[in-house]
Amino acid sequence: MPAHFEIFNQFITKYVDFTATELVDLNKKCTKVEFAKGDIIIKAGEVQENIYFITKGIIRNYVENSKGEIKIYNFRSEYMTVTGYALYNYEENLKALVNVECLENCIMIEMPIMVINYVINNMKLGDRLGRFMAEAHVVQMLHYVLQRDTKSIIERLDSIDKSFPNIHQRVPQYMIASYLGITPVHLSNLKKRRKSI
Repeated sequence: MPAHFEIFNQFITKYVDFTATELVDLNKKCTKVEFAKGDIIIKAGEVQENIYFITKGIIRNYVENSKGEIKIYNFRSEYMTVTGYALYNYEENLKALVNVECLENCIMIEMPIMVINYVINNMKLGDRLGRFMAEAHVVQMLHYVLQRDTKSIIERLDSIDKSFPNIHQRVPQYMIASYLGITPVHLSNLKKRRKSI
């Protein structure tokens, strides 16, 4: 398996044609970090200082409402970026909108917000990377809302299975049910019904 920064660089150069020198410069400003299952790496309501790129593991984005209920809005796994949905502007101390919790032991590349701003302001195509990262997260959240409002529960289950092929082995079923907005019993029945078709 390629080294973690190699995976990160492959992801970056898929979208932005940075020079080798620019990649080295970016890598020096980032850090490989490891988190344990259950670690909350970004907390809703707190200033978001970093963005992450997952090379190993899976996380969930969630909020807790006033009744103490957990609402899951997103899962992210290998080769995806992770944010708390704060804007990339470290000068304004913008706060995360959602929590980010590791559902497995994770290895990530940590990118401080100030590094994203450095890339945007100082590298020739840096603004393209910043724009891509921001758009990717907005599109993902819009995708969630549109699916919730326009797709059947079976279509939404198929979609999450396609996006995360091994999710049922990696994530507790009650969390998948929460993401889909149904009970764990309903999810179990849907999976059984789908197998019998």
